[in-house]
Amino acid sequence: MKIAVLPQLNEAQFKLLQSKTQADLVEINESEITAADLAQFEIILGWSDKIVDALTMDHSIKWIQLWMVGVDSIPLDELAEHEIIITTAKGANAPNIAQQIVGYLIMFTRHLHTSRDYQMKHQWERPADYGELTGKKALSIGTGEIGQAFAKIAQAFDMTVDGVNRTGHAVDFFNHCYAIAELDSLLGQYDYIINSLPHTPATDKLFAEKQFNAMANEAIFINVGRGKSVDEKAMIQALLNNEIKGAGLDVFEVEPLPANSPLWDMKNVIITPHRAGISDFYSPRIIDIFLENFPLYQQGKMPTVNLLDYQRGY
Repeated sequence: MKIAVLPQLNEAQFKLLQSKTQADLVEINESEITAADLAQFEIILGWSDKIVDALTMDHSIKWIQLWMVGVDSIPLDELAEHEIIITTAKGANAPNIAQQIVGYLIMFTRHLHTSRDYQMKHQWERPADYGELTGKKALSIGTGEIGQAFAKIAQAFDMTVDGVNRTGHAVDFFNHCYAIAELDSLLGQYDYIINSLPHTPATDKLFAEKQFNAMANEAIFINVGRGKSVDEKAMIQALLNNEIKGAGLDVFEVEPLPANSPLWDMKNVIITPHRAGISDFYSPRIIDIFLENFPLYQQGKMPTVNLLDYQRGY
């Protein structure tokens, strides 16, 4: 069995894969590999756009273990047509994204970002509205691994975290969960609105003018899901009109965020360049996912951890 390894792994990680799979593992330089080369592998770890061309050839590809959570940037229709097994990195970045969400909340509540701005100007300034996370209410749109990791951490701050998912089914660590159909009626009740949803046809511009108008004027909007789930113009207008208090944004409709975007100059906005998912624990967690699925694959069974549902798109 030949396995292509596209992500850059350290020696210990590569040796772990080698010892657990006993397969012919080949480290690949994506810039040098050709589609014909990729077509020879049964399993591919990571992603390359050249895989699409490889599928048009006589190929051996059966399973792709992605090194990313979102799949909105890959051609699912073509992969489905070839019946390629796809497993994602879902959950591998949940702890660090949850910690970054908490970081945004603390920055806004304790004015850490504005204090840093004043520091660069050598100014001794104290905003008047220092607060705490104690007793605050957050609504997590998405109750998957990221939402659960955040809700668990938030308990330590004596926060109340409710969740929104497709059906309203109960999920660990959430005070209460609601169905997505109830979203608009809920938004005005929370101090923090946190979006961690993937981008699918169902979530495209889920947050638009109506939703921002429904939020409380003191609400902070956090987006660590996908930029295209938000109508960015509507969000900017809501921020300019003080319809919401601020936003912590890691993802955007267009990335990199264009230099002329008004968001860059807004004092009530914290921008991070789509980095919430980056962590030194990321690759080891994905390797664990792959190795948990690998024995099932060897037995001719379908992987069970993070198996992509082509119908749902995640």
